[in-house]
Order: sequence, then structure tokens, then C-alpha cells
Amino acid sequence: MAVTENKSYCRICGSGCGIIVTVDDQQVVKVRADEDHPVSKGYTCPKGRALGFDHHRAERLEVPMIRENGVLRQASWDHVLDDLAAKLTSIMGISGPRGVGTFIGGGGFLDASGFFSLLAFLGAIKTPSAYSDMTIDSVAKALAAELVTGITGLEPRADLANTKMVIFVGTNPVISHTRTINMHAPTAAMRDMRAHGAQLWTLDPRKSETAMRSDGHIQARPGMDYAVLGHAIRELLIEGADRDYIARHTQNVEGLKAAVERFTLDYANKVAGVEPDLLEQFVAAIRKAGRLSVEAGTGVTMQRAGNVTQWLALALMAVTGSLDREGGAWINPGRMNRKDRKDFPAAPEAGWQRSGPESRPELGGIGGEYPCAAMPDEIAAGHLKALMVWGGNLEVCLPETPKTYGALKQLEVLATFDIRHTRTTDIATHILPCKDQLERADMTYVTDTSFPLLVSQYTPAVLQPIGQRKAFWWIVGQLGRRMGLDFFPGFKLEGATDDSFLEYILRSSETDFAELKQKRLMADPPVFGWVQKFVDEKVGGWRLAPEPLAGQLRDLEQRESAEEPRSLILIPRRQKHHENSRLTDLRDPPQVFMNAQDAEAAGLTEGVMVRVKSANGDLHRPLKFDPTLRPGCINVPHGWSDDMNVNRLTSTTRDVDALTGMLLYSGLEVEVEAA
Repeated sequence: MAVTENKSYCRICGSGCGIIVTVDDQQVVKVRADEDHPVSKGYTCPKGRALGFDHHRAERLEVPMIRENGVLRQASWDHVLDDLAAKLTSIMGISGPRGVGTFIGGGGFLDASGFFSLLAFLGAIKTPSAYSDMTIDSVAKALAAELVTGITGLEPRADLANTKMVIFVGTNPVISHTRTINMHAPTAAMRDMRAHGAQLWTLDPRKSETAMRSDGHIQARPGMDYAVLGHAIRELLIEGADRDYIARHTQNVEGLKAAVERFTLDYANKVAGVEPDLLEQFVAAIRKAGRLSVEAGTGVTMQRAGNVTQWLALALMAVTGSLDREGGAWINPGRMNRKDRKDFPAAPEAGWQRSGPESRPELGGIGGEYPCAAMPDEIAAGHLKALMVWGGNLEVCLPETPKTYGALKQLEVLATFDIRHTRTTDIATHILPCKDQLERADMTYVTDTSFPLLVSQYTPAVLQPIGQRKAFWWIVGQLGRRMGLDFFPGFKLEGATDDSFLEYILRSSETDFAELKQKRLMADPPVFGWVQKFVDEKVGGWRLAPEPLAGQLRDLEQRESAEEPRSLILIPRRQKHHENSRLTDLRDPPQVFMNAQDAEAAGLTEGVMVRVKSANGDLHRPLKFDPTLRPGCINVPHGWSDDMNVNRLTSTTRDVDALTGMLLYSGLEVEVEAA
């Protein structure tokens, strides 16, 4: 066959960068950036360029498998699906719908048919036992948005073309592009923003790659970013806030004033460990900019003060008149879903919390999900007997690894949709091999809210599926038939294709599939004002001081008055070539990163194998000195298995957030010693 070049887009993360895949007889020769792509404009990261390696890796899944008599073996699709359907039907007959649960990770979110199939599955069997990676790394975003705006899951993004200031809090978009600002070609984007007069500031205990490219860097104590934001809000409410905007579009400004009153210059210096002159420079920069955007990442959302920090980030944008306004932050409604054109009720400030599962009623959760921390107890109690895993490696991502991994082994059914063998497929009862992103037609159904414009993308398949891999929709549709359930009403499975299923997904969308398929990418300018209109009409203005969050801020005062811990504080870290557990690359080896000053105090030398231990567990990795880290904290990157898994340090019972049920993945007190 002739060598072909195929345009597509990357689905390693939600940024959706344009790529060109060079193929020689079903062999990926090269993946490079698409210079003509109107959004990513010739940029892609090392993870995207590694898609060929990922597709051809030795541990890929090619055939369905089933565990019988304790042995995992290859089997036909009919046998695996017949057996799975019979077991799920039996479990629901005995335990009801809650006996069957689902978990969706990045591999499912970034596949349009996978995500839609999950929603259809949940809607048909009506199980309350839904889990996702939201309660691993991002639930604070959903909670703060719901309480401040009345809409769950809103994520303000910088108006890149007009912004005068962007504040990065616990995020490093130069390395990790998704879930925050989604700057394609991040270094160039930061340079462009500065060229039109924008100030860039970073709040991070580490002098990250983003901090190195910023105008100001605040290296606060880990977990104390909220004190810096609280100080800025306090000072702006004295001088510099947009008072006319506050009067017309917000509520309870007095409650916000009271909440941040303690964050004087001296107190913020004491609590956050930031020099007073730097705090003054930060506030002066905000006053000068006027409008701004605050971009918070997993350095915030995975720790104790995650909810509070997300709330104060929104509050800072509100008091400067920056939320949903040009020059500040905009909220992408999604080009396919167009939330700005839909009518829905506002979420209340009180009475919103869902009750937890029977085994862990205190773990309420939000967004129609149970927190992942509840999963092992639900299994042990016999309430959760089957788990369908949509594109996630649970051994690597769920908390308290020994307890959770042990619980997963006790399930009657552990069915995994995946493209490669993992520590989760090692213990699965049913393995359902899916098409990878080069083998399927796809569109930005979930991630179209992630772009700096209103964007919809489509790509055809680049390669033929390896072995017997099937699309999510085909597997779920066939399973439904065997269970006597129609997961996709009105859709005919016979003769269906990826394209016909994508068209089915868009049947009620304003986006015409035929036009999208023909154009491949459709883009419109950002839209402003739709959330403001919703909030004014249905909420009565931005809720500046929701009581659940104000209460958590009050509770944090006791920790602020305590002495700085003698233990080291664990903070998360993204790696350049490594993407969670989906793309592991030994150019980013699993190491413990530590400031030389802390290492020397502990009598440790670079390269030695160390033991990192918390109150919950321990892990073993080699030590690497990192001068970019503030003394007193360490980095342990996630996504690695076995005794290198950072989740061995976490607990499903200690330090669980009372509002969301999410446990601490970051901000843990740890000790480091020679192994």
C-alpha cells in the first residue's frame, strides 16, 4: 500500500490538537502537528506525537476475554457478551439496580460513543452506583460552580484575545493542557498574551514551567493559596473592586467581606508564608488589570481547601467584574450542546447534597455520582457486586490502593472496556477490547467546552481495528439486546457504523452531522453574557458567599493557627511525556522530587531509593533533587503502579471532604527516609 497522510485530532486530553498521522500499510510511521489546524495552529505535545507508539504497544488488547474457573482466557464476542448479560441481569434481579455500578475515566470521556453509551446504560438500568474520576481530581470545580452560579460544572476560561491578567493557581498548562485554560501551544499563547499587555501570575509551591514564564510567582505554602486569594479580595473590596457591577450582578457581598476579613497583609504573610511586598505587588497588578481570569488546577482541587480555593477564585473574578465578560473569563456552552440556548432550573444554595451510599452515608457526592472513596466499602457490604469500567485503570487512580484493589477482586463481575492490559484487566472477569482513537470515527462531544472558541471537530478512522476490537456503542448495544434492554431507542444496530452512531448522538443537536463530517471542524467566536443572564434571572446574582463554602473557610482557621508541620507536604505533579496511567513513558521515570535542603536535612542523597510514608501507607521510588520546589514539600507524580503508586499514601476514611465525599490526594503530610 502507498504511504498516506491522514488528518485527525488528538484525544490524549481534551485539548483536541490537530494532528497528521502518516501510515504505511496499517503501520503508524509518524504523528506530527497539523499546521493548518485553525485552533492548535501547528502545535502538539510529546504525548500526542506518541500515539503511534501507543497504538502498536505490545500489551494492547485485541480479543475479548473471560475469566472462567479463575483463569482468564480468550473467547468469542458472543460468549463474553452472553455471559456478562446473564450475570448483570441476575445481580439486578437479586440486589436491584444498585448492585451494578459504573466507573468512567479519561478513556471513556474522550470517546464520544463511549460517553454517550455510559449515559444510555445508566439511564436504562437506573443504578445509583455511578462513579467517575471527577471525585479523584476535579469535584471541587463542580461544587463551587453549582453554589456560586447555580450551574454544575461551569469552568470559566480566560478570554485569551483580550485578557489583561491571568492567574494560574496550582496548575501548569505548559505541561498539562486540559481542564484549565486549554492554551494550544501554551508557551506561544502566554507570549502572545503578554505582548498585548496581559500580566501572568502563578501561585504554586513549585517554580513550574508556567511560573518560569510568568510576570509574578507566589510560592505559598502548599494548600494555602486560598489565603492569598482571600487577601486580594479583602483589599479589592476596600479599593479596586467593580462596585457598580457588584451592586447589579451579585448577592451577599457583606458575607464575602466577613469571610475574608481575617486575611490582612500580616495574616496572609503568616499563613501562606509569602512576603508582604509580593502580596502588595499581586494586589496592585489586579487593580491595574481591572478584569482577569483565574485558572485553578489539580494542585488546588485535590487538597483539603479545594472547595474554598475554587470558590474564592470565582469570587475574585466576580468582584472585579470579570466573570462571563470580555477581557475577563468566558464560559464555553459547548457548540454541540449549546447550554446557552437551553432552559433549566438553577441549583439551590441549600438542600442540594445527595445522600451517600448505605455503607458510607456521610459520603454524599454531587452530580449524580457516589464518591470513589465509597467503592471498597460498598463492595465489602455486598451492595456493589458488578462494576463496568469505561476506560480507566482503577488500580492506579483509586485511593488506598491495597484496600481498593483488594475489594475489586471480590466483585462478581469486573468488566473493563479498554485498549490495553492494565493492573485492572489483570483481575477483570470480562475484557471488552475497544477501538483506540486511531481506529474510530469520533467527534468532540464531551470536550467541545474545552476550546478557546466555540468548536466542534470530527475525524474519520485512520486505521483498521486491530484484531477483534469493537466500538463502545457496538458492545453496549449488543449487551443491551442480551439483557432485554434497548439502550439506544430508535437506533438500528444492524449495518450501523461509527458515523451512523455519531449522527444518532447529534439527532437533537443544532450541529448537523453531515455538515460537520464534511467540514471536519466548525468554529464560532466566544459568546459572552449567557451565564450572567442566567444568574441574574434565576439566582439573583452571583452568590458571593455560599454558606457551605463560607463554613469550610471558617473551619480552616484552626489549621491556620497551628504551627507549620514538621512533616513534608505532598503535592501533585504532571510529567511531560506521561499522561495519567494511559500513556506511561520512561523518559519520565517514577521518582520522588525533593528540594536538596530537605533531603540533606534527612540525610538523603540524590539517586537513593527512598520510602515515602503517610499515616495511610507507603511507596518506594528513587530520589531526585528539584531546586524548583519550595522547601517543605515534595512531588510524587501519579499514574504509576504497584509500590510506586502514589495512591498507596491516601485513605478512604481519613480526611474526607464533608461536602463532596472526595478524599485528599494532595496536601498530605508525609515523611521520607532511605528505603
